[in-house]
Amino acid sequence: MTEKEVSIDLPSDENGMFPRQCPNCDGKFAIHSDTYQDEHYLNLRCPYCGWIEEFDQFLTDEQADYSHSVAEGELRRMAEKELSDALEDAFGGISSNSSINLETDSSEIDFGEPETPSPHLSIETKRITCPDCGFNFLVKQDAEEEQVSCPVCR
Repeated sequence: MTEKEVSIDLPSDENGMFPRQCPNCDGKFAIHSDTYQDEHYLNLRCPYCGWIEEFDQFLTDEQADYSHSVAEGELRRMAEKELSDALEDAFGGISSNSSINLETDSSEIDFGEPETPSPHLSIETKRITCPDCGFNFLVKQDAEEEQVSCPVCR
C-alpha cells in the first residue's frame, strides 16, 4: 500500500483574516493572520466565552470541510495514478493477436474532482480593534462589542 502525506494550506481571506471557531462554544471569529504569526502568540482566547486553547484547536467547520475535500481530491488523483500504473504493468506488454484486440489507454482514467467548499466564514462579521493591544479581529455581526474580548491579550 502506498502512503502519502498531504499538506493542506488553509488560506486567509482577501483582507488577511484567518477564520477560527471555538472548540468550547462553537463561536466563529477571525484574526489577522500576519499579525498573529509575526507576534508568535502561543494560543488564542475565544472572544465570546473566553476559552483559551492552542491556535490549531480553533479549526472552523468550513476549514474542516475544505480540508476534507482537498484531501479527497488528492486521494482520487493518487488512486487514478495507481490504477493507471497497475493496468500498464498488467497489460502494457501484451500484444494484440487476430482474435483479441487489446488497447491499454490508461490516460482516460478519471475519478473526478470533489467540489471544494470555501474555507472562509459563512457568517456576516464586523471588525473589532482591541483598545488595549490594537489587535484586529472579526466577530459575528450581531455580537455586542462590550461582550467580546480580544483573542490575544489577557
